[in-house]
Amino acid sequence: MDEDTLLQFDDIDKCLRDIIYSIKRPEHMLLDLDSTLFGTYGSQEGEGFNFHYQAHGYHPLLCYDGLTGYLLKAELRDGTLHCSNDADKFMEPLFLEYLERGIKTYLRGDSGFSSPRLYKICEMNGCSYAIRLKQNSSLLALLPIKRKTCTKRPKKIRSVMR
Repeated sequence: MDEDTLLQFDDIDKCLRDIIYSIKRPEHMLLDLDSTLFGTYGSQEGEGFNFHYQAHGYHPLLCYDGLTGYLLKAELRDGTLHCSNDADKFMEPLFLEYLERGIKTYLRGDSGFSSPRLYKICEMNGCSYAIRLKQNSSLLALLPIKRKTCTKRPKKIRSVMR
């Protein structure tokens, strides 16, 4: 498929959302950004070895409505790409669409999406975000208490039945 065809599919999706939102307009949108592995066999164009999944395939980006689970957008990508590669460009059209609709957006993403470019595009479009960060020495140094107390198991609490 060429780029024009893919853009036409995006337009169809937007028109369908117009119809749905004319019936019931959401107050806010929780956009759930994710990626996955679509495994392949043989030599197919665009497939590659993905080191995270330790398998050959494609590594598409997916964005779901986090409240309903409906797929809002998908993009098939080369299997060798990291999660955050061009995630900002992938999300920008959705941010703009909901900004034009006057619907507040929130983004949730796994640690693979922690990227300054994605943070910036969220902030430029009024989208609040929660993106997990992997534990690292720089983050641990910012803790006001020692790491030992953070990882300590809580004491067992005895429940009393009455």
